[in-house]
Amino acid sequence: MAIGIRIAAVCAALACIVAMTPAETAAAGYSSTLRRYPYLTDLVTTNVTINWATTTSATTGSVRYGRVGSESCTAHSVPAAKTAITVNSISEYQWKAMLTGLSTDTSYCYRVYGGTTDLLGSDASPIFRSQVAAGSSATYSFAVFGDWGSVDQGGNNMDQARLMSQIAASGARFAVTTGDTAYDSGNQQNYGDLVQKGAGTSAVFGPSFWTVAGDSIAMFNTQGNHGLNSVALKNWPQDRAVAGSSGRYQMDTYCCSNATTSKSYPSEWYAFDAGRARFYVLDATWSNANMGDADLYKNDYDAHWTSSRAEYQWLANDLAAHPRSVSFAFVHFPMHADNANETSDPWLTGSSHLEGLLGSYGVDIVFNGHAHIYERNRAAAGGLPVSYVTGGGGAKLAPVSRCSSIDEYAIGWSYSASTHGSACGAASRPSSIDRVFHFLLVTVSGTQVTVKPTDEYGRTFDVKSYTFG
Repeated sequence: MAIGIRIAAVCAALACIVAMTPAETAAAGYSSTLRRYPYLTDLVTTNVTINWATTTSATTGSVRYGRVGSESCTAHSVPAAKTAITVNSISEYQWKAMLTGLSTDTSYCYRVYGGTTDLLGSDASPIFRSQVAAGSSATYSFAVFGDWGSVDQGGNNMDQARLMSQIAASGARFAVTTGDTAYDSGNQQNYGDLVQKGAGTSAVFGPSFWTVAGDSIAMFNTQGNHGLNSVALKNWPQDRAVAGSSGRYQMDTYCCSNATTSKSYPSEWYAFDAGRARFYVLDATWSNANMGDADLYKNDYDAHWTSSRAEYQWLANDLAAHPRSVSFAFVHFPMHADNANETSDPWLTGSSHLEGLLGSYGVDIVFNGHAHIYERNRAAAGGLPVSYVTGGGGAKLAPVSRCSSIDEYAIGWSYSASTHGSACGAASRPSSIDRVFHFLLVTVSGTQVTVKPTDEYGRTFDVKSYTFG
């Protein structure tokens, strides 16, 4: 993988150019043609997709790969398809190569090519492990985090960089976000690349961020209310997961509940299996710029979660058709959040709404974002799921401002209050901001599930184990 690569950023358009130091130049072993380090998506069944970006000088691309221990890393070759993108006024090509026919739960290494040029240069071949076969009781881990991809005016975010390094070293096979990837707009400039740096630039694909983990840990991205455009569909392709679950992953027109304006927004929902668990990546979002005479939560409900809507009907059908010993759902808007600004969503909670639908089919844990805090809630009465809020992936944090009756552990941070740290339930007030930025490492072993919240320095807290099924 790209172990802590540090390169300079050549800012686009009117921004400045930041020079590399000699040490940084030596560390950049890959080709100057490479613009996004290879990263993985769509790790389902016997498949994976490998993605990267280059300058437009590379007109053909491919991936060569092999099974670790029995084949070379260039034993097989798969062609890649390109899409033209613009990153902060710079034209680039986004590439994807779809690997198929992999053995399940097996380690593979690979290299990416532009024409005949090995784009990784002197860098080591990245290694990933294919998905656990559906129904297997094999143990595996995945990471959950959200509300990330944010940098300061200089293009830096050391808290997020440290957190990405922790995820890279965690042993997670794949990651699922809880939404709001790439601030503030989720555009290609916010996502960025290996060479551009500055305000709102390269907050995801910069050398210190997802680059550090993404070449070996596949990503399943949940849609948030930041970035309601087609960019996430291009950057995080999930072709086989969507097709295999008859999900939806495209731009659709939404019109015109609650006096909102007709707009084209991404519809992103699908499911996949890993071992004995089924994963539901759901779309519970709405645009802050198209409120009409309602609020975010009501607009989302009317667009996605009434019983006549396509997403609700798809989810109900899939839950009925795929009973599983363990199941998880990933939803951006929070069902239960003790934050004054990003509050609990009353249109998702309760037995007659999404929470009730999930609970009635035995979904075990719901992971939410939107509120930039950590919170664990016990299952509400009536067989509803356990829920977590994990919105501490790198964007500006928020405080825990009130403590509900089902909030068992929560921490937050205020940048202005005299007592910065805040807490609910069994938690103690965090003494420093680096204890609030976090991700969740979830380990599944058959029907045993352990959720291990981990901060940017690798310190764990509120570790909880469950037996489901």
